[in-house]
Amino acid sequence: THHIEIAVAIGLLTYMVGALLYRFVKMRNEKDEVDHHYVQSRLRSLETQLNPHFLFNALNSIAELIHQDPNKAETAILKVSTFLRNTMDEKALIPLHNELRNVRDYIELENIRFSGKIHMHVEDVMPKIQVPKFSIQLLVENAIKHGFIEKNILEISLSYEKNQNALILKNNGNAMHSTSFGTGLTNLAQRLKLLCKGNIEISNQETPTFIIYLGDCNENTHC
Repeated sequence: THHIEIAVAIGLLTYMVGALLYRFVKMRNEKDEVDHHYVQSRLRSLETQLNPHFLFNALNSIAELIHQDPNKAETAILKVSTFLRNTMDEKALIPLHNELRNVRDYIELENIRFSGKIHMHVEDVMPKIQVPKFSIQLLVENAIKHGFIEKNILEISLSYEKNQNALILKNNGNAMHSTSFGTGLTNLAQRLKLLCKGNIEISNQETPTFIIYLGDCNENTHC
């Protein structure tokens, strides 16, 4: 009888521990699912800010060209269409080479307005990594908007720092007078945090230089 009582007690204890573990795992999975849905919802919300932001600037450029050069305006409209088609990938993280292709399309569009004065230089060997969609494009857009000097050629360069897992983008335009972020860069900072636990910082104001710390972006390839 004593052995039976011990066996029953051990059985009940095992059952209780199992039930608690099951409940714990279930609650953790439910929390992870809620967190995942929150992140995805937040990312979708942030991404809806991007195309209108780009279109607003692009349409302003086209509006100027309509009066100055109708043929260039027509070419610009076709470039906008190509750019948007190439960026319709629903994933929040895309291969770096895809992002660079979108950047080249964007610069071609801007060079219609700026008569080919925007030059982009990319390090010869770039890694096969994932980056947030529109990340480099937003920095290039920012460089053109705030750094372009009409009489000069705007040189933009992009390199990769392996030890820091970071992309470094700099330009030779106007010095930066403020380190506060506008809508586009704030959006990028939030997406980097959500997707990769990464961040973005300004490392030089005289020679405008941005560093994108990619964190664990390449661990989140499902995004």
